[in-house]
Amino acid sequence: MTKKIFAHRGIPTLAPENTMPAFEAVVSNGLKWIETDLSITKDEDVFIIHDDKLDRTTDQTGSIETVDTEVVEKADAGSWYSDKFVGEKVPTLDQLIKFLNDNKINANIELKGVVGDDANYLADKLCLKFSKALDNLDPDIDLIISSFSPIMLEKMNKLNPELKYAVLFEHQAIQDDWNLVMQACNAKIIHPDDTDLTQQKIAMMKKYHYQINVWTVDDKERAKQLLDWGVDGIFTNKADQMKDLLD
Repeated sequence: MTKKIFAHRGIPTLAPENTMPAFEAVVSNGLKWIETDLSITKDEDVFIIHDDKLDRTTDQTGSIETVDTEVVEKADAGSWYSDKFVGEKVPTLDQLIKFLNDNKINANIELKGVVGDDANYLADKLCLKFSKALDNLDPDIDLIISSFSPIMLEKMNKLNPELKYAVLFEHQAIQDDWNLVMQACNAKIIHPDDTDLTQQKIAMMKKYHYQINVWTVDDKERAKQLLDWGVDGIFTNKADQMKDLLD
């Protein structure tokens, strides 16, 4: 199986994370996989952003599921990073699909958990809108859908059972029931935290024939070690510096 380097939120060492310039940096560096995140607004539009709140990566404030689309549309997602990116926008789901199609880039798309009073309703809407958008995705593009939330994976799986699903685990979450979680989510791929990840733990996961993609690894020697131990992929903020590990 071909090893993978996933450009985590694009290449955030070259452009603000989860913006079109960060994704375009993946193309210019000859990489084939990106990792990115989906969230939904109060009025049910889907955007590419990692945090629950707008505060860290834009000039707006508040949790995305509590604000209307117009707040996200007017947000400056680049000025916090550098003057070069002033006015950069938060991408939409449709922009992401077009980018993947135009550049033949594969994607790991993480479904963010939805919180708040309307959480279940908005979670259903997020999955439904994502599912409909995938009708426009080039079928030759490889896609993995991941989440920390088994509920989000279950909702998406009901709509698209044919897709590839991955469960994200923080290191402290890999307990005796980890494989039950995998089975409950119909997941064939596991995304463990790099923290405290050992060769023995990787062998344990491989025993069940899961693909293993590890997050988030920015040290090149560590990435090489993990690949040598048999993991299938690495999520990294420095994908441009890791690409020769695939040679």
